[in-house]
Amino acid sequence: MNLSKTTEYALRIMTFMADDEKKLYSTNDIYEALKIPFRYLRKLMTTLSKTGLIESIQGKFGGYKFTKKIKDISILDIVSATNDSILKNDCFFGFQNCALNKTCAMHDKWASIRENISSVLGTTSLKDIKEAGPHNFISKANTFLT
Repeated sequence: MNLSKTTEYALRIMTFMADDEKKLYSTNDIYEALKIPFRYLRKLMTTLSKTGLIESIQGKFGGYKFTKKIKDISILDIVSATNDSILKNDCFFGFQNCALNKTCAMHDKWASIRENISSVLGTTSLKDIKEAGPHNFISKANTFLT
């Protein structure tokens, strides 16, 4: 499964912030920890704020915080916030239009797979991710540690 770079970054940000869900995170805190390109990070933080997953607190000591408990934020919420096309009703073979009266051999199988992915993402919360243990995938510069 390939997620867009935007969704990957959003998942890393939200997982990083879930480590201390009551903390107010500055853009600089997140940048220093995750090394997401700064302009991209700021734009993504605005997107996540507009979708209501986080909120922006203005002022000298401002930053970002969750709008609800991490147990109530699913991975599907984050994927949806970034408008990732992974779960959209796209043809498996990449055709623009699906012939509904005569579907391809993959049509029903692909629909089932999308439904299963959506179900797993929808029932997995940030709290579940946090409780699973250390997350090296959100480390600096996208390096994987053992």
